[in-house]
Amino acid sequence: MEEKVNNEEARKAKKEEQAPGGREEEGGVSPKEESATPEEELSPLELELKKKEEEITSLKEKLSEKEAQIETLIAELKKEIASSLSRQAIYEREMKAIKERANEELLRKLLEVQENFQRALSALKESENSPLKLGVELIYKQLEDLLKKEGVEEIPSVGKPFDCNLHEAEGFVETDSCPDGVITDELQKGYTYKGKILRPARVRVARNKNIKESEKETEE
Repeated sequence: MEEKVNNEEARKAKKEEQAPGGREEEGGVSPKEESATPEEELSPLELELKKKEEEITSLKEKLSEKEAQIETLIAELKKEIASSLSRQAIYEREMKAIKERANEELLRKLLEVQENFQRALSALKESENSPLKLGVELIYKQLEDLLKKEGVEEIPSVGKPFDCNLHEAEGFVETDSCPDGVITDELQKGYTYKGKILRPARVRVARNKNIKESEKETEE
């Protein structure tokens, strides 16, 4: 009978030791601590995986930094390209203006040469079919074609109303044969170059007599 009681106490004590809240847990490791496995307890494969994860995290951080640097460089490059294009456009405009000014000066000189040949033709008016006259006419025609090809056009004058933007008045002609302010004579031809005044036409302008007389009466 006594032996049976002792066996039961022994089994009871053993169950208490194996219980979650038993004596072993009081001085032992908590469940939370048991879940955090020390590195020395990890297998070689687990250690390698952990190392690779850390490397991937580090690489991601570096990649983010590089992407930010690249975006900054791209923005700076775009600014530089825009600035360069702007400078290029300004340079091209300036070079075009310089070229046009040089062309205008050259064309003015060619006009003077053409007019000299025109005077020569007037002097050779009576020399019909002479080699000299034919040669002068050929050169005059070549100059005329060249000027037209370059965009030089003659300014209409005689019979047109005086326009201070196109004509330069050298004097007035008192007449009643045409309306007041109309050009009666052209002293020197005027020309435009690509829509710009290359040389204004020098002209005389009609001034009606009756208008002049009415002005005198008003003054008196």
